[in-house]
Amino acid sequence: MNLKRFILASLALFFVALAWNGLVHLVLLKGADAAVEGLFRDDLGERWWLSLLLTLGLVSLFVAGYARFSRSGTLGESVTFGLFFGLLVVLLVDVNQYLLYPLPASLVAKWSFFGLLEFLLYGLLVRWLYPVASESEA
Repeated sequence: MNLKRFILASLALFFVALAWNGLVHLVLLKGADAAVEGLFRDDLGERWWLSLLLTLGLVSLFVAGYARFSRSGTLGESVTFGLFFGLLVVLLVDVNQYLLYPLPASLVAKWSFFGLLEFLLYGLLVRWLYPVASESEA
């Protein structure tokens, strides 16, 4: 693994994740997300740093997975990896939260849709930011 490309790709995806989630949750789904505000932790504002750390960890795992498992770095491969990772997150996070908490199914469907788009975008970006075809040259 090329450490410099890994760090740069992870940081780039981190900032894309912040912008994407800000757009989705603070603008596009603001009204829909209001349905679950009563479930938030009272001290959520004090834990903002943990949210940033989790986001950095998630995008770093995405880049590491792509770097480790991509063979040719083709467009199809990067889209497939983004879809795979996105579906994994949808199942582990969105659908699991629907099972555990009294969430509206329509909200979980919206989260899942935007989550899949997010990881498809990551797949496209990481293909450009971490070209695996040239890994052996590095």
